[in-house]
Amino acid sequence: MYKKMIITVFILFGLLLISSPYIKGGIIAYLSKSQSESALTVEQLKKNNEREVEFEFDSIEPPELMDAVKAGFDDQKAVIGRITIKSVDLELPIVKGTTNENLLIGAATMRSDQKMGEGNYPLAGHHLKQKNLLFGPLENIKTGAQIVITDFKKDYIYSVTSKDIISEMDADVIRQTNRKEITLITCDKAVKTEGRLVVKGELVDSFGHTN
Repeated sequence: MYKKMIITVFILFGLLLISSPYIKGGIIAYLSKSQSESALTVEQLKKNNEREVEFEFDSIEPPELMDAVKAGFDDQKAVIGRITIKSVDLELPIVKGTTNENLLIGAATMRSDQKMGEGNYPLAGHHLKQKNLLFGPLENIKTGAQIVITDFKKDYIYSVTSKDIISEMDADVIRQTNRKEITLITCDKAVKTEGRLVVKGELVDSFGHTN
Protein backbone atom coordinates (compact mmCIF):
# COMPACT_ATOMS: atom_id res chain seq x y z
CA MET A 1 0.00 0.00 0.00
CA TYR A 2 2.63 2.52 1.10
CA LYS A 3 4.91 1.43 -1.73
CA LYS A 4 2.17 2.20 -4.26
CA MET A 5 1.55 5.60 -2.65
CA ILE A 6 5.26 6.48 -2.81
CA ILE A 7 5.46 5.42 -6.45
CA THR A 8 2.35 7.50 -7.23
CA VAL A 9 3.86 10.55 -5.50
CA PHE A 10 7.09 10.20 -7.49
CA ILE A 11 5.14 9.86 -10.75
CA LEU A 12 3.06 12.95 -9.98
CA PHE A 13 6.18 14.88 -8.99
CA GLY A 14 7.87 13.85 -12.24
CA LEU A 15 4.86 14.94 -14.28
CA LEU A 16 4.88 18.29 -12.50
CA LEU A 17 8.56 18.83 -13.31
CA ILE A 18 7.98 17.95 -16.95
CA SER A 19 4.96 20.21 -17.29
CA SER A 20 6.21 23.11 -15.12
CA PRO A 21 7.57 25.19 -18.05
CA TYR A 22 4.12 25.05 -19.67
CA ILE A 23 2.39 25.86 -16.39
CA LYS A 24 4.78 28.76 -15.83
CA GLY A 25 4.23 29.99 -19.38
CA GLY A 26 0.48 29.79 -18.98
CA ILE A 27 0.58 31.83 -15.76
CA ILE A 28 2.84 34.47 -17.31
CA ALA A 29 0.64 34.71 -20.41
CA TYR A 30 -2.43 35.16 -18.22
CA LEU A 31 -0.78 37.82 -16.04
CA SER A 32 0.43 39.80 -19.06
CA LYS A 33 -2.94 39.68 -20.79
CA SER A 34 -4.94 40.55 -17.69
CA GLN A 35 -2.72 43.55 -16.91
CA SER A 36 -2.79 44.75 -20.53
CA GLU A 37 -6.57 44.62 -20.67
CA SER A 38 -7.26 46.00 -17.19
CA ALA A 39 -9.12 49.30 -17.20
CA LEU A 40 -7.10 51.92 -15.35
CA THR A 41 -8.64 55.14 -14.11
CA VAL A 42 -6.86 58.48 -14.44
CA GLU A 43 -6.39 58.48 -10.67
CA GLN A 44 -4.84 54.97 -10.69
CA LEU A 45 -2.41 55.94 -13.44
CA LYS A 46 -1.44 59.06 -11.54
CA LYS A 47 -0.77 57.04 -8.38
CA ASN A 48 1.20 54.40 -10.30
CA ASN A 49 3.41 57.06 -11.90
CA GLU A 50 4.08 58.63 -8.50
CA ARG A 51 4.99 55.37 -6.76
CA GLU A 52 8.48 54.83 -5.41
CA VAL A 53 9.87 51.76 -7.15
CA GLU A 54 13.07 49.73 -7.32
CA PHE A 55 15.53 49.19 -10.17
CA GLU A 56 17.10 45.87 -9.12
CA PHE A 57 19.35 45.12 -12.10
CA ASP A 58 21.77 42.93 -10.12
CA SER A 59 19.08 40.67 -8.71
CA ILE A 60 17.24 39.83 -11.95
CA GLU A 61 17.13 36.07 -12.58
CA PRO A 62 15.38 33.79 -15.10
CA PRO A 63 11.95 33.10 -13.60
CA GLU A 64 10.98 29.80 -12.00
CA LEU A 65 7.49 28.34 -11.66
CA MET A 66 7.05 29.56 -8.07
CA ASP A 67 8.08 33.08 -9.09
CA ALA A 68 5.20 33.13 -11.56
CA VAL A 69 2.79 31.76 -8.95
CA LYS A 70 3.82 34.42 -6.41
CA ALA A 71 3.48 37.19 -9.01
CA GLY A 72 -0.13 36.17 -9.48
CA PHE A 73 -0.90 37.08 -5.86
CA ASP A 74 0.61 40.56 -6.14
CA ASP A 75 -2.15 42.96 -7.20
CA GLN A 76 -0.10 46.11 -6.58
CA LYS A 77 1.49 46.33 -10.02
CA ALA A 78 2.48 49.87 -11.03
CA VAL A 79 1.14 49.67 -14.59
CA ILE A 80 1.73 52.99 -16.41
CA GLY A 81 1.10 52.09 -20.03
CA ARG A 82 1.18 49.49 -22.78
CA ILE A 83 3.56 48.52 -25.60
CA THR A 84 2.31 47.03 -28.87
CA ILE A 85 4.35 45.68 -31.79
CA LYS A 86 1.86 44.21 -34.26
CA SER A 87 4.51 42.84 -36.66
CA VAL A 88 5.68 40.30 -34.05
CA ASP A 89 2.37 39.93 -32.18
CA LEU A 90 3.63 41.58 -28.98
CA GLU A 91 1.34 43.41 -26.57
CA LEU A 92 2.38 43.94 -22.95
CA PRO A 93 1.72 46.26 -20.03
CA ILE A 94 4.46 48.76 -19.21
CA VAL A 95 5.30 48.56 -15.50
CA LYS A 96 7.27 51.12 -13.50
CA GLY A 97 10.52 49.71 -12.05
CA THR A 98 12.90 46.90 -12.96
CA THR A 99 12.14 44.00 -10.61
CA ASN A 100 11.71 40.25 -11.01
CA GLU A 101 7.99 40.65 -10.30
CA ASN A 102 7.48 43.33 -12.95
CA LEU A 103 9.45 41.41 -15.58
CA LEU A 104 7.06 38.47 -15.14
CA ILE A 105 4.09 40.46 -16.42
CA GLY A 106 5.43 42.88 -18.99
CA ALA A 107 7.93 45.54 -20.02
CA ALA A 108 9.73 47.26 -17.14
CA THR A 109 11.01 50.83 -17.12
CA MET A 110 14.74 51.16 -16.44
CA ARG A 111 15.24 54.73 -15.17
CA SER A 112 13.33 56.79 -12.63
CA ASP A 113 13.33 59.89 -14.84
CA GLN A 114 12.14 58.45 -18.15
CA LYS A 115 9.06 59.89 -19.85
CA MET A 116 7.24 58.67 -22.92
CA GLY A 117 8.09 60.69 -26.02
CA GLU A 118 11.03 62.46 -24.35
CA GLY A 119 14.66 61.44 -24.93
CA ASN A 120 15.52 57.76 -24.53
CA TYR A 121 12.74 55.51 -23.21
CA PRO A 122 14.29 52.13 -22.24
CA LEU A 123 12.24 49.03 -21.42
CA ALA A 124 13.42 45.61 -20.25
CA GLY A 125 11.68 42.28 -20.73
CA HIS A 126 12.34 38.58 -20.18
CA HIS A 127 13.26 36.19 -23.00
CA LEU A 128 11.76 32.77 -22.24
CA LYS A 129 11.90 29.41 -23.99
CA GLN A 130 8.28 29.91 -25.05
CA LYS A 131 9.14 32.39 -27.77
CA ASN A 132 5.74 34.07 -27.90
CA LEU A 133 5.94 35.30 -24.30
CA LEU A 134 7.15 38.68 -23.00
CA PHE A 135 10.11 40.02 -25.08
CA GLY A 136 10.81 36.71 -26.84
CA PRO A 137 9.15 37.96 -30.10
CA LEU A 138 11.85 40.65 -30.43
CA GLU A 139 14.07 37.96 -31.99
CA ASN A 140 11.97 38.31 -35.13
CA ILE A 141 11.58 42.08 -35.31
CA LYS A 142 12.73 43.86 -38.48
CA THR A 143 14.12 47.32 -39.18
CA GLY A 144 11.24 49.66 -39.97
CA ALA A 145 8.75 47.81 -37.76
CA GLN A 146 6.36 50.02 -35.81
CA ILE A 147 6.48 50.17 -32.00
CA VAL A 148 3.59 51.86 -30.21
CA ILE A 149 3.64 52.81 -26.54
CA THR A 150 0.80 54.53 -24.77
CA ASP A 151 0.05 56.05 -21.38
CA PHE A 152 -3.66 55.72 -22.30
CA LYS A 153 -3.82 59.47 -22.87
CA LYS A 154 -1.39 59.69 -25.78
CA ASP A 155 0.20 57.21 -28.21
CA TYR A 156 3.86 57.41 -29.23
CA ILE A 157 4.86 55.70 -32.47
CA TYR A 158 8.45 54.61 -33.10
CA SER A 159 10.10 53.04 -36.14
CA VAL A 160 12.79 50.39 -35.51
CA THR A 161 16.23 51.63 -36.59
CA SER A 162 18.55 48.90 -35.30
CA LYS A 163 18.77 45.47 -33.70
CA ASP A 164 22.08 44.46 -32.05
CA ILE A 165 23.66 42.08 -29.54
CA ILE A 166 25.65 43.80 -26.79
CA SER A 167 27.29 42.87 -23.48
CA GLU A 168 25.20 42.96 -20.31
CA MET A 169 27.82 45.38 -18.95
CA ASP A 170 27.06 48.02 -21.59
CA ALA A 171 24.81 50.41 -19.66
CA ASP A 172 25.08 53.27 -22.15
CA VAL A 173 22.01 52.07 -24.04
CA ILE A 174 19.64 53.03 -21.21
CA ARG A 175 21.06 56.50 -20.56
CA GLN A 176 19.16 59.65 -21.41
CA THR A 177 19.72 61.16 -24.86
CA ASN A 178 18.61 64.23 -26.76
CA ARG A 179 17.17 61.94 -29.44
CA LYS A 180 13.54 60.90 -29.07
CA GLU A 181 13.99 57.13 -29.14
CA ILE A 182 12.94 53.87 -27.55
CA THR A 183 15.29 51.09 -26.42
CA LEU A 184 14.02 47.55 -25.84
CA ILE A 185 16.35 45.16 -24.02
CA THR A 186 16.18 41.42 -23.38
CA CYS A 187 18.56 38.47 -23.10
CA ASP A 188 19.94 37.31 -26.45
CA LYS A 189 19.08 33.69 -25.51
CA ALA A 190 16.36 32.03 -23.44
CA VAL A 191 18.94 31.00 -20.80
CA LYS A 192 21.21 32.79 -18.37
CA THR A 193 23.57 34.70 -20.66
CA GLU A 194 25.89 37.69 -20.74
CA GLY A 195 24.54 38.90 -24.08
CA ARG A 196 21.68 41.33 -24.54
CA LEU A 197 19.46 41.85 -27.57
CA VAL A 198 18.84 45.57 -28.02
CA VAL A 199 16.22 47.01 -30.35
CA LYS A 200 16.19 50.75 -30.95
CA GLY A 201 13.58 52.90 -32.62
CA GLU A 202 13.09 56.60 -33.36
CA LEU A 203 9.95 58.59 -32.60
CA VAL A 204 8.06 59.30 -35.82
CA ASP A 205 4.62 60.38 -34.59
CA SER A 206 2.39 60.89 -31.56
CA PHE A 207 -1.26 61.69 -31.03
CA GLY A 208 -3.65 62.11 -28.14
CA HIS A 209 -6.71 60.03 -27.39
CA THR A 210 -10.15 61.52 -27.90
CA ASN A 211 -12.97 60.75 -25.47
